[in-house]
Amino acid sequence: MSGLPDSSGVRPNPSSSACAFQGSRESAHGTLKLLAGLLLIGFIAALWFIFHPFVTPLLWAIVVTTATWPAYLHLRHTLPSPLYLAPLVATFILGIIFLLVILPLPLQLTIELRRIGDSLKELDLVQIQETFGSIPLVGPLLVETLTPLLHESSALGALFEAHPAKILSFAGSAARGIALTLGNLLSSLIGCYALYRHGERLLGQLNSALLNVGGEKIPKVLETVHPTVRGAAYGVVATSVSQGILAAIGYYFLGAPTPLLLGAVTMITSLAPWGAPLVYFPVAAYLLLFTSLPWYYGIGLVIWGVCVVSSIDNLLRPLFISQATSLSPILVFIGVIGGILSFGLLGIFVGPALMAIAQLLWLDLAKPVEQKVL
Repeated sequence: MSGLPDSSGVRPNPSSSACAFQGSRESAHGTLKLLAGLLLIGFIAALWFIFHPFVTPLLWAIVVTTATWPAYLHLRHTLPSPLYLAPLVATFILGIIFLLVILPLPLQLTIELRRIGDSLKELDLVQIQETFGSIPLVGPLLVETLTPLLHESSALGALFEAHPAKILSFAGSAARGIALTLGNLLSSLIGCYALYRHGERLLGQLNSALLNVGGEKIPKVLETVHPTVRGAAYGVVATSVSQGILAAIGYYFLGAPTPLLLGAVTMITSLAPWGAPLVYFPVAAYLLLFTSLPWYYGIGLVIWGVCVVSSIDNLLRPLFISQATSLSPILVFIGVIGGILSFGLLGIFVGPALMAIAQLLWLDLAKPVEQKVL
């Protein structure tokens, strides 16, 4: 019976027994919480390893569907049923557009490598030295600096002729890179179809989740990200078209062959950050080295490309994003450049979106506290 002394003559203390039992229960509860936390961490880590290969394609799918959502709504109004038809047609159109841009690259790369080899073998070193020597002020310095490089280029032409298989293996490596890009493209297209089909429902669920986690202010983040990403996408397209047109004007007046085709290539490469110089610098080198045009044609194309074609990128892109959001052009510029340096091409959209979220949070925190009147 409780309360009776034990064999040692000491009466047990009920309160101490209860405390010991309570302590053991708390210890067991703490252990269970620790195990649950470890399981949650393991579950999140497993999910990350599973979804990690698809993070970049999914982000691209979000960017593309956000930018093309108004056009998709018009298509869905035209094709209301069955429900899968409009998302399927929209995804198919996106796939055709992407493939028309990506597929010609390996073949064109191989052709250009062969042309480079032929051109290097046919270099007229005397003519090139005379061309550079005729440039005022810096001509003799250019001749002195470039003569060793030109001799190496002649040897490089012999290398192209002697080892075509090795040179073409570079094109094969590039083709493998294109195959990887196509795999990511396929994943992005699947994500685009899913977002077109279920995007509105997913957005509603995300809003509800944010409301449950952070209250009424958190869903404003989505309202900020949406116009920022769309403005960045429109800015990329507008900038690329503008750069292609301005580059084509420069190619035409400065004697480059096929200026319209080169302008179209410049427009496509301008979709990537600093892509335009990859076109107009080689064209300027061609005008200097392989044509009988005066030296100032090639130099003029470089000046036109740097001061006009590339500069328009820094003007139009921040302008479009700042017009779509309340971000200042300076913050947009920081977001674009920092995003590109951190995330690559995807940073054009991620950087300004993060800056918009940071500005929203800062303005919310910096609101003056209202004084209560006693």
